Amino acid sequence: MPYFGMTNESDTLVFLKVYYYAFTSLTTVGLGDLRPVSELEQLFCGFMLFSGVLVFSYIMGQYIELLDKYKASQEEYDEGDKLILFFGVLKHYNENVDINFED
Repeated sequence: MPYFGMTNESDTLVFLKVYYYAFTSLTTVGLGDLRPVSELEQLFCGFMLFSGVLVFSYIMGQYIELLDKYKASQEEYDEGDKLILFFGVLKHYNENVDINFED
């Protein structure tokens, strides 16, 4: 099985392989064609995988919060009010900047 730290490869190529390994592992594809061998490679891959899980969890949390706010807005108001609330939620996630409808 090939490994990252081949002696005649540049550092750039080794790090590209590490990113490839982390990406395939994080997306649960895990092709198994590469594996980290040295402690530095294992540490870096572990950090990348952990960071990827944290970022994905944060994004999904924000998405679920947006859906919950939208669902709550659907229960209380009529059609016109629902639309105003929906754009208010979008404005919240647009750093409170008004949405330009002219473009």
